[in-house]
Amino acid sequence: MTLFNLAKKNITGNMKNYLLYFFSMVISVVIFYTFNSLLYTPEITDAVPQMDSSMSQTSYMLIAFLIIFIGYSNAFFAKKRKKEVALYSLLGVRKKLIARMLFFENIMIGVITLLSGLILGVLLSRLSILLLLKLLGAPVVVNFSIPLEAITTTTIVFAVITLFTSLQSYLLIYRFKLIELFHADHKGEKVPRASLVSATISIILLASSYWLMFNSMAMLSMPLIIIGTYLLFRSLTVYLLTRAQKNKAKYYKGINIIGTSHLLYRVKGNTLMLTLIALLMTVALPYLQAAFSEFSTTEKEAHQAAPFSYIHLSQDDAFDTHVHRIISGDKAHPITDQLDIPVIQVKGNTSAPFQDNNDLIVNLISEQTFHNMKTVLDLGDIPELSGDQSIAFKYYINEPVAEFASKKLNVQLPQGEHTFTLNSLEKKGITLTSGSELLYLVVDDTMFHSITEQVSPITYKAYKVENEKTTKETSENLMKLGENDTQIRTFYDRYKLFQALSGMKIFVVSSLALVLLAATGSVLYFKQLTEAHSDRNRYEILRKIGVSRKEIRMTISKQTLFVFILPLLIGILNAGMLTFSLVLQYNMSLSQNINSFVLAITAYGVIYIVYYVLTVSSYNRIVNQ
Repeated sequence: MTLFNLAKKNITGNMKNYLLYFFSMVISVVIFYTFNSLLYTPEITDAVPQMDSSMSQTSYMLIAFLIIFIGYSNAFFAKKRKKEVALYSLLGVRKKLIARMLFFENIMIGVITLLSGLILGVLLSRLSILLLLKLLGAPVVVNFSIPLEAITTTTIVFAVITLFTSLQSYLLIYRFKLIELFHADHKGEKVPRASLVSATISIILLASSYWLMFNSMAMLSMPLIIIGTYLLFRSLTVYLLTRAQKNKAKYYKGINIIGTSHLLYRVKGNTLMLTLIALLMTVALPYLQAAFSEFSTTEKEAHQAAPFSYIHLSQDDAFDTHVHRIISGDKAHPITDQLDIPVIQVKGNTSAPFQDNNDLIVNLISEQTFHNMKTVLDLGDIPELSGDQSIAFKYYINEPVAEFASKKLNVQLPQGEHTFTLNSLEKKGITLTSGSELLYLVVDDTMFHSITEQVSPITYKAYKVENEKTTKETSENLMKLGENDTQIRTFYDRYKLFQALSGMKIFVVSSLALVLLAATGSVLYFKQLTEAHSDRNRYEILRKIGVSRKEIRMTISKQTLFVFILPLLIGILNAGMLTFSLVLQYNMSLSQNINSFVLAITAYGVIYIVYYVLTVSSYNRIVNQ
């Protein structure tokens, strides 16, 4: 019982140091419990069929990241406690008892964070469900419940992680000699040498990785980014700091000499940490940006996938009349436009660089039909066609448009092959059916009608109505007709599907980003506080020789800003290059993606500022009070 009380007293005495660790861990428990509770809420899983796979994958990612974070944080605490452990040993406390005390401390911390996280998770689960349903646009009533399966899963996962870190603490006293424990805070690092060659290589590697990104080779660029980012922190930062030392006017102004020398002295110890944080941002920011962008363009994407409010393949007069009766009977959504779209489906081949150009499925539509539907589909104008002239429409094309001009396209007809000349390719999609994007060929009216004498066209009947985002009942009635292999597509159905997918994505990505921010911010915080305890005696000497507390605080603020802002800037640079290379590659809206990227950066920046302020305040309290 005495050992337990001692462990409890140690935790209470170190509460200020443990506070951010508690905060980060509680957030992790809350989010992990939330994901698992959603998996065991029937109303949610029924409303979102893809919930199971999305949440399960996210949970695995979260577990992997938490193991790294907790292990990293535990290493910082272990280093800080080494001198304390050595003192217990010097006073005659047996190693076995010290190991047990450290083990109990870690177990107690784990239990407290787990219980706090579960309580908060249960209390906030209702809010999480409401937020998710709002993002998904799913009008589902969910009764309050506490899934025992979610509590059990969360408890098992965090108990295993806590047990692992507790064993690490238990073995601390056995891993080091007594003299090593006493001098853990005094172990220095050699001042690294500035290498202009290595710094140049880091810039070349990063520039090469960006070149690969903008040339559709993003995966190949990843190794170069990892190595280049590491060398950037390892060499370029050293080079910049040594250059700052040579700027005598600034270097000897105030106590800049102290801040610069301290940063230079700590570069080697911070290199791996800063590299990891920058690389995590490199990956996390594009995902967060993509989630924001996708959610904000849900309606636009739905219009691209289903440009008409309703469209179906004509079958017979009875079926067509029945569909028309359902649509026209919805008085809240009157018909604004109605089209018949005849399409001739044939096979063909071409020398133009289409995928599968020797076995093409070609959909022919007449010039008149194109003009009838171009406003709805936002296709723009085309030049007047005659004879064998044609214009191809296909959105997902990687080759330059100029490669398609004047190429021949042969279509197979019952009476023989017919050859069209491609005037141009328009990188715009004509979407009438579900499935993969089809190639559409606009041809002269006379030519189209002559081909109908050999091949009977199929006809799509398309409708445009007012307020199509609210056509739930009519859409559901029509989709029931489509259960018998009838090609029916509604805008409402596509819109709700895209809203669910983008809502799920932004919920998952934002949750992971929150954990990532809390964890990486805490790692920086712990690292700086570890250094603060090591440097306390040095700052006491500065105060004794006349350096004011204000000057010391200013130096702390500058050197802490350097450590916080470096991974943020490099992470933003890498992520920005990756994001906008994909934007250009897939011809996405530049302005929309810039806005989403700025929003993602702002979210990260605001939270990092909070951690920066907390770190400066805690660092100053340790060395400057």
